[in-house]
Amino acid sequence: MIEHLPWESVEGPKYYAKELKPLKKWVKVGSWFMAGLLVVGGLVTQYHVAAVFGLLYLLALMMVKTTAVTSRGVEIYYQMKITTHYDFLSWDEIRAVTREDRGYPDLVALYFANDIKSKRLFFTKSDAKKIMELAAKRNSGIKVSDISEKTNPAAKRKKKA
Repeated sequence: MIEHLPWESVEGPKYYAKELKPLKKWVKVGSWFMAGLLVVGGLVTQYHVAAVFGLLYLLALMMVKTTAVTSRGVEIYYQMKITTHYDFLSWDEIRAVTREDRGYPDLVALYFANDIKSKRLFFTKSDAKKIMELAAKRNSGIKVSDISEKTNPAAKRKKKA
């Protein structure tokens, strides 16, 4: 479905964000059923706006979101059936990269913050370490920190040992 990602020609490593919890099969089936029910309900009842919401719900179900951290910054590409949207946060705009271990076996959260917004993305632990090193290398003004040690007493004990 994805034909061309904006960062395909960028040199250097590309780290792709992972899904925290993929949707279960019953949720996907239920969502498609609900969207169809809204469309049909909007067509056969006096509440025609339900059909519009059903169509928008169908478009949202078919959307593909791809997120990567590259040598340019954080890049997010949304591909929908009717349009595409590209979100970009360059290393020059990022003020802080914060790592948080939230107790998942393989994944950690990285927060990318600038003056007006923050993005939370999940990466493997090894990728997160490389991304933090890349952030410090690309912009020396970025504050790179790990809040896991402040909030997780077990992490403090491991560090002391």
